[in-house]
Formats: sequence, structure tokens, C-alpha cells
Amino acid sequence: QFFEVIRRGWMTAIPLIVLIYVLFSGYSPHMAAFWGITAVLIVGFINPAHRIGIGDLISGASQGVKYALSVGAVCAAIGIVVGVVNATGLGFRLGFMVTNSALGMGESIMPLFSLIPFADFTLNDITLFISLILIAVTCILMGAGLPTTALYVMLATVAQPALANLGIPPLASHLFVLYYGVISEITPPVCASAYAAAGIAGSNPFRTGLSAFSLGIGKLLVPMVFVYSPAMLIVLDDYFTWQEFLHTVITCGLGVFLLSASVAGYFLASMSGPSRALFGIAGIFLVAPSFTSTLYAVLFAAPVLVMQILAYRRRTVPEPAE
Repeated sequence: QFFEVIRRGWMTAIPLIVLIYVLFSGYSPHMAAFWGITAVLIVGFINPAHRIGIGDLISGASQGVKYALSVGAVCAAIGIVVGVVNATGLGFRLGFMVTNSALGMGESIMPLFSLIPFADFTLNDITLFISLILIAVTCILMGAGLPTTALYVMLATVAQPALANLGIPPLASHLFVLYYGVISEITPPVCASAYAAAGIAGSNPFRTGLSAFSLGIGKLLVPMVFVYSPAMLIVLDDYFTWQEFLHTVITCGLGVFLLSASVAGYFLASMSGPSRALFGIAGIFLVAPSFTSTLYAVLFAAPVLVMQILAYRRRTVPEPAE
């Protein structure tokens, strides 16, 4: 019924298209929101499938005010935290602590990387990777149980300066903290979305949280790609090229696929524990698009892929008749 749904509801996609077009044309988010709302009103009045009336318009405006009040109250409460952070310089102190801790750990494990053949990882690369992990964990912990607007305001104040100190583009750093803050919704022990789903399904909340995290673990790679390859964001002219963009999309897609297959334990056939581990490691290597990381991803994934193809052929080839 896909084409039938498109035929009946294609007009409802017009406001979204207008919003994206105005936003990517270089106008401010406020201007994009204004024209998006205007498009919603126009489509609502002329859409024959669901034409809104004056009563619907008043009801929608009333509901919008209620949502705005709730968000405003949360932002006011978070404003206290933001004020304390700005007054004490906690955000910059956190960045300094993260950088120093990552540098110390990087210096400790740097000799191990020198033993890996073809490894072109420098101390700065290792320090950046460890810093990103520490900041990601911080964002997940601080974002647990908070609404999206509130967690973004708080993380942009506390965690984003730490990324700025590492020389990461502002857009990539803001999306990094927002993405990991939202991931806290499916990350145990405080995974509010999973617990809400468990209540609806009547299942065990903690097991549901673990299942949600395992199914969505591939999402943990995406914010890392924002940092290592800002071309993925398209709008950063200093980093975007079509070659870099396509390379990033392909490697990131394969990385998420390999990691998801590793968690599921199945590709063409069931996978053993070591095979799942190799697939998972290969997926992680594909996060940072480079020749060396791609080479190691192929080396880790190739044996598992060969075994999967052989197992699939053994399963599908019919036995000869007697």
C-alpha cells in the first residue's frame, strides 16, 4: 500500500520540504520555522483529505502554547545549572580535565600501537579518540531522564566546550553532544523510552532496556563520524567534497551494518562468539574513514564473511537424491 499512501498523503510532505529548503538556503532557523508553519496552514486549508477548520486551528494554537510553556519551564530550571556552569567555568574545567586524562591514557597505550603493523595512529589521534569516548559517556550520564531540549541546553554548556578545545567544528561538536544525550533514552540503567515501551508491552523493563540498547548500538558510531569526517554533515563547506561524502557514507553504512550483525549474531547464517567479535571490531574500524582503518576492517571481516558464505551454501544446496 506504499504507493496508495503516497497518492493520498503527498501534500502533507510539502511543509517538511519547505522547512528543509529554507533552512539549507542559508536562512535562520526562526525563518525556516516561520515558513514551515505557514506551509502547514496553507496545506491544511487546501488538503481535501484532511481540511482543517477554524476550530482545529484554535485547538492547535492552544496545544502549541501548552507545549511551549512546558519547554520554557524546563529551560528556566536548566538555566540555573547553565548559570552556575558559566559563573564557575565548569565547562572549560571539564574540557581541561578530559584532555589531560586522555593525554595521560594515550601516552600509556601508545607503545602498544607501535607494535601494530601499518598503524599510522599518532598520539593526537589516540588522545582525540579517548577524549571522545569520555565525553560520550559524560553526555549519556548527564542526559539520562531529561527532555531533549533541556539535555541539549545543559550539554551544550558543559560538554561542548571540551570538544571545542579539541578543534572540532562547532556544528559537529553540538550534534555530537546532542546525539549521545538522546541515546541515553535507550541506554540502561536510565532508559526512559525503553521503560515506557516495556509498560505498553507488559515486558520486563530492564530486559527491554538491554534489548533496546543492543538493537540501537549501531547508533553509537554515528556521532563519531560527525567528528572524524565532517563532510557527512554536508553543510560545512570547508570539509565537504562529494568524494569524501560518498566515501564516508559507504564506510559508515558498512560499519553500522557490521556492528548490527555482530550484535544480532546472524548475517547469512548464525555466527559464533569469535565471529561476532571480529565483525564488531571491523565495524568500529570503519568509523574513522582512512586507508589504514579500512584495511584492518577488511582483514577482520573477510574471514567471517567467507565462513558465512560457505555456511549459507551448505544450508541451501540440496542433498543428492539416493
